[in-house]
Amino acid sequence: MSKIPRKIHGLIDYFWVVVMIVLPFVLGFAEIIPAAICFFIASASTLVLSLFTNYELGIWKRLPMTFHLDMDMVLGLCLAISPWLFGFHEQVFLPHVIMGLFAIVSGLITQRNSLLTGVNSAQSM
Repeated sequence: MSKIPRKIHGLIDYFWVVVMIVLPFVLGFAEIIPAAICFFIASASTLVLSLFTNYELGIWKRLPMTFHLDMDMVLGLCLAISPWLFGFHEQVFLPHVIMGLFAIVSGLITQRNSLLTGVNSAQSM
C-alpha cells in the first residue's frame, strides 16, 4: 500500500477539524455534552497539532511529522474508546469509533518524514 503524501494528510487534517465540529449537530448528538465535547476537543487538538507540524500545510513547523502522526493515533484511540470511558456509549458511540479508527489508520499510512530537516531550517520559516 502506498503512503498518503504529507500535503494530502494536511488537507485531510483541516477538513477533519471542520467535520468534527459539524458532526455532533448533523448527527444529532450535540445535546449529549460529553459526546460533543470529545469531538470538539479532538478538533481543537488536531488544529493546533496541524498548525505546528513541519509539513506543507503547517504554519509554524515546529513539530516533526512523526510526532504528529503518533499523536493522530493516540487521539484516534482516545476518541474510539471515549464513549465507554465517559459513559455515553448507550446514547451514541459509532461516530466516535469511526472517526477514531480513521485517525489511527491515517496515522499509520501517511508518509512519516518531515518537510524540512534540521532545527535551523524549521526555525527560519
